[in-house]
Order: sequence, then structure tokens, then C-alpha cells
Amino acid sequence: MSKKRANITEMVRNNSEDTDNSCSSKKRKIEMTMEEYDKYLIEKKDGRFKRTGNWNGMYRRSPHECCDTECGRKWTPSPTQCLTDDYYCPSCVLHHRNNMNRFSEERLKWTANVPNTFYIFSLVDPGTKETGKIVRALIKFGRTQHKDALKRYPTAELKQYQMKLLLTLRGKLITMTKIENWWKEQAEENKWFMRFSNSAFHGQTECIQVNDNDLAQLIAKSKEMAAIEE
Repeated sequence: MSKKRANITEMVRNNSEDTDNSCSSKKRKIEMTMEEYDKYLIEKKDGRFKRTGNWNGMYRRSPHECCDTECGRKWTPSPTQCLTDDYYCPSCVLHHRNNMNRFSEERLKWTANVPNTFYIFSLVDPGTKETGKIVRALIKFGRTQHKDALKRYPTAELKQYQMKLLLTLRGKLITMTKIENWWKEQAEENKWFMRFSNSAFHGQTECIQVNDNDLAQLIAKSKEMAAIEE
């Protein structure tokens, strides 16, 4: 890893530690009655989805259903999972990926303001026998609903591929989508895309090989876009 890239990694790591320490001190067990939880979904989640199954407490999974009649998605999360500000029907919020047109659709306009995270990782592709075990230093970019981008990947992958978090930007879904789309446009235009050798790695097609100067410019532009949009 170059000195410039190492400096970026160290800065983000320190910020992440401060956030983790702050969050850990605030962790507490959340308890609600069935009535309180159902009221929470109506008042805080604007009635976008509802609990339809038996009440088993806050920490056990229970059937829920999207209240958008065109969607009607049914899934089974735990009530505690539904409390974060970024949690809504997966089909309405997450499954449209990079389609910007959905934000102008009347039924999905509201999703534009749902919190989302854009992230950048540096990682090492160890290669495979088929590729001659060629080791490549790559950059992985993407989005996640998690506030902590490290939760996007299993610990085993973070260690195996030496993944280092270089940047996280938290903002409106529409803004983070614009930023990710811009990265894809730049990668395609400059032919930076490099398919990760292990097909089991999530986000295999969202890896790029880029020099430190270009990476610094990409990061600076991403921050600028986030600041303007928000």
C-alpha cells in the first residue's frame, strides 16, 4: 500500500474507532410492547410496512408486509431490525439499485430521503490457480443501508482480502445513488473495472484498479457531490 493510500486508511480508521466507541456506550436492550411497536411503525415509519404475524417480542422474527399495494412484499425481520432510520421494505428501497428514474415515480418518491451509505474499500485480490495466482491491489466501491460499512462484508472476507475502509459517506439514498453511478461512469470511461477472481466474493464486478492520484480525485469529487446534494 502506498504512503498516500495508507494515510487515507489511517484517518478513516481513527474516525471509525471514535464512532464505534460512542455507539458501544449507547448500546442498550430495547423493549416495546406489541402495541407500542405497531404504533411506532405507523408514526415513525409512516405506515410504510406493518407487522402481520404473531408477536414474539422485539428480538424474534415475525412476518411483516409492505403497505404499498403494488409491492406487497412479505418478509420476516425481527422488530429491533426495523427500528433504524434506514430500514424499510427491501423491495421498495433496496432492489431498484442504481435506477434514478424511480425517484420520480409517485409511489417511490419518498425513498429518495432514506439514509444510505456509500463506501470505498481497498482490498487485495489473491488470484486463483486459473489466473496464475496473480495478486492485485484493487478498490471496491458500493452502497449499503448499514451506517457502518464494515457490516456489509463477513469478517472472513475482510481479513482474507485485507479490506481497508477508505471512505464512507452517509446521506440520502438519491445522493448516494448518484455518487455510485458517477463512479461506474468513470470506471467504464477509463477502463478501470477489474473482475475479482473469486466469483463468490460479493460485489465481484464493482472492483477497479486505479492509481493513487486518480483515487484521491475520485474521493474528493465524491465528498463534493455529497456536500452539495445534502
